[in-house]
Amino acid sequence: IYTLSLHDALRSLGLRFGLIFALHPLWEAMALRLALRRLSSKPVPLGLQSPQAASLKQSVSGFLNEVKSFNFGKFFEEKYFWEKANVGPFFLLLFFTPTIYRSWKDFYWTRQLRKLSTEEIISDRYEWLRLSMIQDEVEAALLRQVPSGGVKPLELGPACPP
Repeated sequence: IYTLSLHDALRSLGLRFGLIFALHPLWEAMALRLALRRLSSKPVPLGLQSPQAASLKQSVSGFLNEVKSFNFGKFFEEKYFWEKANVGPFFLLLFFTPTIYRSWKDFYWTRQLRKLSTEEIISDRYEWLRLSMIQDEVEAALLRQVPSGGVKPLELGPACPP
């Protein structure tokens, strides 16, 4: 059984009347609107909480209460530490501390030296520019002092031997 969808019906009408080109952008916008409507959550009236927001608030408040109620003395008490405490995160932190420290140290010094290298390059360019400007000024001052006939060659003795 062949069923004709609304899209196919309008498309055949559009082809028949030459309107498909005019309706094409409208179809894209409507498809996007319908997709967004289907994927979005259901609206919640003002003053009421959605179930997702309530469960998120509850889990965050529970986590914060656990963090606030943490007691180092009780956690590291021998009986509690070996029998009841969740020591996995503690030993993982203890095991990976050298690696974490090295990684942060490398990250920090790489950033600092990259910044220093950039500053040195800029400083060297300014220094080169300053020296080039001084050299150009000296050359210009010397060229102004040249006599009109040019500089005569210096002779240290007679041109021919006696």
